Amino acid sequence: MNEPFKDRWSNPLAGVLLVLVRGIGAVVGLFLLVISIPLTISPIPLGIPLFLVSMILLAATSRRAHRLITGFLKRHPKLWSRVKHVFGGDHDDEAKSG
Repeated sequence: MNEPFKDRWSNPLAGVLLVLVRGIGAVVGLFLLVISIPLTISPIPLGIPLFLVSMILLAATSRRAHRLITGFLKRHPKLWSRVKHVFGGDHDDEAKSG
């Protein structure tokens, strides 16, 4: 998920910064998720796009959320084929074929 950053974040201070950024991203993602639920049933059509943004943000900041979201999407192939590039699915497909 974040392997390209391993060499860049070898400094202890940078590691702390990375943990802080991931924590803030997870909190913002959860906040957007909570806000998106009532907006989904309201007449203002902001709930679904906000939900999608929160899922992408959560998948980018949390390994567990990334595995849960990609696992769900892989069980639904039509959906997965449309969004796999956002969740890094292209890299998974290349590793399997090569």
